[in-house]
Amino acid sequence: MEKKEILNISNVSKSFWGVQALNDISVSLNKGEIHALVGENGAGKSTLSKIICGIYDNDKGSITFKDSVLPKGNPIKIQEAGIFMIPQDLGLIPGLSVMQNIFLGREKQKAGMLDLKYLKNFCNEILDDIGIKLDLDMEAGKLSIDQQQFVALARVLTANAELIILDEPTSTLSEGEVETLFRIIDNLKRKGITIIYISHRLDEIFKIAERVTILKDGLLVQTCNVSEITKDELINKMVGRTLSNTFPRKKEISSDEKLLFVKNISVQGKIKNVSFDIRAGEVLGIGGLVGMGQAAILNAIFGNIPISGGEFEYGGQKYHKTNPQISINRGINYISSDRRAEMIFISRSVKENVSIATLNDYDKSGFLISSKENKVVDSKINEFNISASNREQEIQFLSGGNQQKVILARWLIHEPKILLLDEPTQGIDVGTKEDIYKSLRRLADKGIAIVVIFSDMTELLGMCDRIAVVYEGRLIKIFSSSEATEEKIMAAASDHYNG
Repeated sequence: MEKKEILNISNVSKSFWGVQALNDISVSLNKGEIHALVGENGAGKSTLSKIICGIYDNDKGSITFKDSVLPKGNPIKIQEAGIFMIPQDLGLIPGLSVMQNIFLGREKQKAGMLDLKYLKNFCNEILDDIGIKLDLDMEAGKLSIDQQQFVALARVLTANAELIILDEPTSTLSEGEVETLFRIIDNLKRKGITIIYISHRLDEIFKIAERVTILKDGLLVQTCNVSEITKDELINKMVGRTLSNTFPRKKEISSDEKLLFVKNISVQGKIKNVSFDIRAGEVLGIGGLVGMGQAAILNAIFGNIPISGGEFEYGGQKYHKTNPQISINRGINYISSDRRAEMIFISRSVKENVSIATLNDYDKSGFLISSKENKVVDSKINEFNISASNREQEIQFLSGGNQQKVILARWLIHEPKILLLDEPTQGIDVGTKEDIYKSLRRLADKGIAIVVIFSDMTELLGMCDRIAVVYEGRLIKIFSSSEATEEKIMAAASDHYNG
């Protein structure tokens, strides 16, 4: 059957403050196609997506949808045409019900009243059609992450979407939830809905997409069938090199210096009787299916949440209670997985985001010594290879990977004893991931203990000296690097390990 073109992007360019974000991009999409869009952070994927959706207007070129030229910078008109984007943050209102979120702004009224019967029937019809089951009356904030994603999908489908842009849709999903999402996407494809699929998880590209468009530095590198390119070739075209040695060499002999003992700690409803030690100079990975209590362990150690049982021992001192300031004073730092909401000051400069935790270093009699602050910030920008026009650039205009490097730089001005990291490479391109892997290993080589949550199996096996696997809030097994295998970790992660 001949494929019918639905979207044509012709010679599109866009610049911000003199920086060329996209330069002469041309690509077409077919009706009912799953089309992957890949590239490093800062390659232009988000800019192109926002131009398609009308959030940005393009400087040059045009976009045609179903043979009609799309208006520039008009999101409402473009949604009316049938084009929608589901961003990583989903944009749901937690306190509203599933149905209220689905029809927000499009509530059908009858005689001045909401026609609830119509809305519920229409919603159930859409959900049944793609095989999703949701409690329409439940608050969206009480749903699991995958269920919230299904609400976002239902919202655009009830608005008659014909082209959907999915931005990193699996970044917070477990393996089983990913399979469910893929089944739904395949269902949408069979109904003729076109999907632009943006992901840094390249294995997913080869599993789900028919064609792939590669961007690098705002330029179109290639559009081709997925079947015509290998993973190594794809990486090479994205980053300009083959990442044959993605992970740095591990330590052959782990340190016996134990910095912190975690003894039978419990957090109400999250973790139960978890015990392990943290050793100087090692990378200790915490793995398991998403949402099994990994984050609670790090938050309990740092003091973001109280423990309901057990104790810690650090520097010969036993304690039950702690808080973030005490932890920082002890030399224990924490970086959350939600860098945008919890870790960065979005409208502030790179300089301010790097130096915010150490401002007292530059204080003299109540006045900041800017030259000293600038020197420290510039050294960290160079050390972490942060790609920014200058230290005064607002952090919101940096890629996700560079934002993550800024956060690392902030907490490493004063080198900690222990660094707690929750999904430090989530939503980051393969080239920047390699930079972060090298940075973490460099820190471990200095004697800093790295405790890191990775949901990605390759990262667990490639980066970690030991791997602690958690299931439903219980620590099932700690594997050494030499004994860890994908099969053993998966067995422990599903509570079927018998070793």
